[in-house]
Amino acid sequence: MSDKLDWLNKHLVLIRCVTMDDAIGKEGYKIRPDLEELCAGVKGAEEMVFKFASVERYKCAAELMAYTGHHRAIVWWGYRCVLSLLEELALNPTADRDIADIGANFEVTVPDFAKVKPPEADPEQVAQLKADIAKAQADVEKLKEKIDPEIRKIFDEALEIGYQKFKEVQGIHPLDLIKKLAERVGQDEHPIDPASPIFQEAAKIKAQLGAIQKETVDTIKSVLPPKMPEHEKKVRDNAMQAVYRWVTAPDAENSQKCLDIGNECPDTPAGLLSLSAFWAYGDLMPTGEQPVPTPSGLAANGLCQVLLMCALHKGGTRKLKERYELYFNLGVEVLTGKDIWEESLGDSVAPHEKPVPPPERTSAEKKSDVVPSAIDTMQDEVPKLTPNTGYKRWKPE
Repeated sequence: MSDKLDWLNKHLVLIRCVTMDDAIGKEGYKIRPDLEELCAGVKGAEEMVFKFASVERYKCAAELMAYTGHHRAIVWWGYRCVLSLLEELALNPTADRDIADIGANFEVTVPDFAKVKPPEADPEQVAQLKADIAKAQADVEKLKEKIDPEIRKIFDEALEIGYQKFKEVQGIHPLDLIKKLAERVGQDEHPIDPASPIFQEAAKIKAQLGAIQKETVDTIKSVLPPKMPEHEKKVRDNAMQAVYRWVTAPDAENSQKCLDIGNECPDTPAGLLSLSAFWAYGDLMPTGEQPVPTPSGLAANGLCQVLLMCALHKGGTRKLKERYELYFNLGVEVLTGKDIWEESLGDSVAPHEKPVPPPERTSAEKKSDVVPSAIDTMQDEVPKLTPNTGYKRWKPE
């Protein structure tokens, strides 16, 4: 959980809705049925935001802030969240999967836990059995020695006559039959026939599935255009540029640009954020003669979907809960006035145009250096201090 000292005793100054009734009545915020008990008795929207955070419901806290914050501030907040996602993806890009690989392998694999291993013979039992057999054979030989040779000869001849009669009927000598039975011991009693009709039908079904998979892939590829990473990056950068220009100057011209560029990539976080900036302007016809008011809550709902898209995005270095915790903290910094767009205006480039900073080295990586410099050693020991710039209030035009 985040350190409560990061947001304890702070006040959300860039908000439009002070109470929960304002958020519900003016912006159309709806309390989910599973949150009604948690929200019972809380009248202040800011109090409810931090109550959500105190129980680690960062997604709920972020959504409520989206409905209560000033439109210009929440768009800047969304801009910072998309930037954090881009930084993650620069460190751990999304692994694209070829659509042709979907359903391409029909082989059934049995997991290790479901495999049945044949029982292994106990060495002690095998040794004992061999010893018993050897002893029985020795006992038989001793009994044979005690039998009169003449009687034994007559017995052997009579036994052989019986063997021959058996062979005449069965076609095999009894001793040979015993040898064959001994050879079959340990063999599979039900061997698998590769030419079995079951395998033949399975091969037909597999061929049919392969044909269907190929036809499906060809159909999808004919409908969906191939991915063009360079073009996608260009459109994303254009959307981020449009959002940044709108935040710094929310006029009719920049609102129209957000609409035009957002419609090119509404299924991406940057594109949807661009549309959210257009909705935040408050006029659905910025270039028309008669203003058309934006429905209440549309911009807030758009921002909530932007945060959800960012949190669910593949790749990156954080999981969903970690991302929502980060987005909540970024929102607190924006709505308390600590992080606003005015500070970025002094730079020569916009925040989204700056190169992604390299990941911070861990202490273990620093210790692995062959010859650490004295400066590095001093920097490791001296804590970094962040200047306190104080709160900056923004008043809507």
